[in-house]
Amino acid sequence: MLNILPQRFYESPDVSKLMVDGNACIIHKKVLDSIYSKEGYVSTHAITAVLKGKLRIELEDHNLLEVQKNQLIFLPKGLYSISDIVPDDQHFEAIAFFFTKPIIDQFLEVNKMQFTNDRCISNLKLDFNDKISTFINTLLPLYGEQKNPSELTHMKLFEFLHLINSTVDSTCLAHALSTLNNKEKVGIKSFMENHFHKPLTIEDYAYLTGRSVAAFRRDFKRMVGTSPKKWLIEKRLTRAHDILKSDRDQKITDVAYDVGYINIPHFIKAFHKKYKITPKQLLMRHQEAMLV
Repeated sequence: MLNILPQRFYESPDVSKLMVDGNACIIHKKVLDSIYSKEGYVSTHAITAVLKGKLRIELEDHNLLEVQKNQLIFLPKGLYSISDIVPDDQHFEAIAFFFTKPIIDQFLEVNKMQFTNDRCISNLKLDFNDKISTFINTLLPLYGEQKNPSELTHMKLFEFLHLINSTVDSTCLAHALSTLNNKEKVGIKSFMENHFHKPLTIEDYAYLTGRSVAAFRRDFKRMVGTSPKKWLIEKRLTRAHDILKSDRDQKITDVAYDVGYINIPHFIKAFHKKYKITPKQLLMRHQEAMLV
């Protein structure tokens, strides 16, 4: 099951919500056992700081990032990744900071920051310095045992950006933040073409493209000419049909998962409605044809 972050964190027993104001939040994650190949999308810009163990992140281009203890990494909105959580001899522990557009806008404006360094990248990885370590290490004792007012969230996130700015070349930080900010509203058509086969809901796609559900449906229909639900069904079933015709060794369950369906009976019903044949019947017909 895909994780949409930070929304999924709000439901996880492994996560403590230190500060929350909508999608702007600071969360504390502590895990005892290793977790491998966890798929996820980041629905708002994030910085993850690893306190214990290490985090491995594989991006869509298969670039592998490894974040060690006392390192942090920028993760841009809309990022799809496959991550491994690897504890040390005790556990894995991290604090994740999720930033909304108004916070980044204000920070860039207050600091009069502009980026000029093309060699900088948006998924900037940094080592802790003394200021960052002190800031992070005080969060849990000061804010971990109580319900904190949402007004504090914006202030602490802004402060964290300020401390990072004192660590790195400001042009690199500005480039990273501006790159993140430019992803606030993602192009619907290209994003859907690249991710229609993931098990995401309309609500998930709306989050990941920086829109409300109503705005997403409206923008999608204006651009594509049909509703996102109808478009998704068509794209997923067409892909499933192509897979079943080209590979006789496929399992129906695997095909359903590969095209974004979690509910297998629902997949079979939708497939039969479109092609007047079940996936199993199509697979058997293809296998028989190969024997002739």
